[in-house]
Amino acid sequence: MSEKQRVLAANEAFYNAFRNADFEAMEALWARNRKVSVYHPNWPGIGDRDAVMESWYRILVSGDPPQIKAHAPTVIMTGRTALVICQEDLASTQLIATNVFVLEDGEWRMTNHQASRLPARSSQENRSDKAKRRSE
Repeated sequence: MSEKQRVLAANEAFYNAFRNADFEAMEALWARNRKVSVYHPNWPGIGDRDAVMESWYRILVSGDPPQIKAHAPTVIMTGRTALVICQEDLASTQLIATNVFVLEDGEWRMTNHQASRLPARSSQENRSDKAKRRSE
C-alpha cells in the first residue's frame, strides 16, 4: 500500500469512527506526541489534546452524532505530513474539511480537523450536477 493510500485509509477511518460514534477509534486516530487542534463548525478552536478528545466525546457519546459522508478527497503530502481536503455532507449541509495527518510511530495520525460550511449551491448548479451524473 502506498503512503497516499495509507493516508486515505486513515482519513476513512476518521469518518468511520465519526459515523459509528466510536470514541475509542476516534481517540486512537489522534497524535499523542504532537500538538493537535480541531475547529468544529460553529465552535471556537480547540488546541489541547485533552480538550480535543473531550469535544469528540461530547459529539460522539454525549450528543447525537450526525450521519456524515465524506467524498472527493485530495491528498497533499510533504514528507511526514499529509493534508486531506474533502467535502462533507451532513444531511442538507455541505462542508469543506481539511484533515492533517503526521507519521507517528509508523501510523498516520491526525493533528488537525477543520470543517467549515460551503455556500449554498444555486438551483442551476444542482440541476447541472444532476445532469452530469446522469450522463456518466
